[in-house]
Amino acid sequence: MSKTRDAEAYSNYCKEHKEAFLHQLREESDKALTSWPARTAALLMLVSSVMTFYAQSLWGNELAKYALLAYTIPVSIVVLYPVASVLSISVYRRSTLVIDLLCLTGIVSYCATLFIIFSGSGEDNSLDARNSQYLLGQTAFVLAMGSAFSFRSSYLMVIIRNCVFALVLAVSIYLIDITFWQLNTLPLLEGFFLGLIFTWVFHNSAQTRFYLKSTDADTRQHLYNQLSKLVYPHQLERIKLGDELENTMPLKEGKAVINVFDVQRSSDIKHERAAEFFVDLFQAFLQICMKGYEHNPLRSQAFRLKETGDGFISTVGYPFLPVDSHSLADSAVATALEMFDAFNAEVERFNYSRPIKGAMGLAYNSVQGTFQSGGIRSYDLFGESLIQATRYEELRKQPVIWRIIQDAARERGLEYFNIIIAQEVVYNSLSPYYRDMFIEIDLRDSSLVGDFRVMYDNDARYIYFHLLE
Repeated sequence: MSKTRDAEAYSNYCKEHKEAFLHQLREESDKALTSWPARTAALLMLVSSVMTFYAQSLWGNELAKYALLAYTIPVSIVVLYPVASVLSISVYRRSTLVIDLLCLTGIVSYCATLFIIFSGSGEDNSLDARNSQYLLGQTAFVLAMGSAFSFRSSYLMVIIRNCVFALVLAVSIYLIDITFWQLNTLPLLEGFFLGLIFTWVFHNSAQTRFYLKSTDADTRQHLYNQLSKLVYPHQLERIKLGDELENTMPLKEGKAVINVFDVQRSSDIKHERAAEFFVDLFQAFLQICMKGYEHNPLRSQAFRLKETGDGFISTVGYPFLPVDSHSLADSAVATALEMFDAFNAEVERFNYSRPIKGAMGLAYNSVQGTFQSGGIRSYDLFGESLIQATRYEELRKQPVIWRIIQDAARERGLEYFNIIIAQEVVYNSLSPYYRDMFIEIDLRDSSLVGDFRVMYDNDARYIYFHLLE
């Protein structure tokens, strides 16, 4: 029952993908015509012609020499097809018809051989022992072999084709010699049904090959599509070339500006589409990061490191090189501003009842790539810059810092605002255009209570912030 269900599944799949199945049949028929199956058939026909000529010459058949030409057409098809298919694509596209033509002309050529044998034997010697013994065994074989191979997508067409071949052979034998036709009634039936059995096996095997090949290709493509969600295109290409996953991303220590984004007071957002809002937002951020992505050398506008629920961490300068020649600090700030434009657009589309604002921390320091040691080998980064960028983004939560930021916002008439907080080394590396955007906070100012220090960056003397609407 299982095999029957499989056969039905294969047949239905071939019907649903008829064009692709026909393409495979064309490929297989072309291969059969240009390789050993057709060449073996041509050799068999040549040997049969020579043996018939030799035997009939010994028996005094006046037409024996014509036996050498009996299989000229099918042999010519085998010889000329490879050249014709190269010269004309239309010949290749009709390779399944060429197979049918080869089989039909082979059967007709056998009938021509019978005509030569019986016509040259004389009126009183049309069915002597030597001829009957020589020929009776061939009819079933010729019909079975001529009917056995068919590259048709529909088995009904195969049955019709085999009926036509059997009818051509039966009528031809009847016209050549009625007595010989009477003796060949059973061989004709044997050849016809053997041909049907062979074609049924051949047709099913063709469907099975197509199903397994196609579904295997579909599976590989599905796996490829799913894997592309986990790794970058250049990693896929290197893996396809046999490289190890661990060799597809930089692992040496480098320098980068880390951008840590967070939504202010995200826990206060109460909306049925809140999760969808963050998905769309981070997708927009990813598109910004991937701008200018190329393989050699490996570069893009930024590298998306991870999403943290309501946060997004990206890097500029490592592991991907920046796409422009500006300083890493300029590239990081330009990317941050572009992200806030995308953020505001998503907030407007979200249409929440209260303002939603974001915050970013920028820090420059060492960073290094790594793959997890076990389980799913995901790529990750570690280093001081990651910790520092997180701390700079969180400085807005310090009351003394937040008070200074709010005072600056009131001077601009802003009640709600987005904010970028930058490390001193980032600020000092900026071009004048971007540097003028930021406001300085002196961490040793007397207005700050006590000896204020930035956690994990104790040597910091200043911090800088930029407010956006």
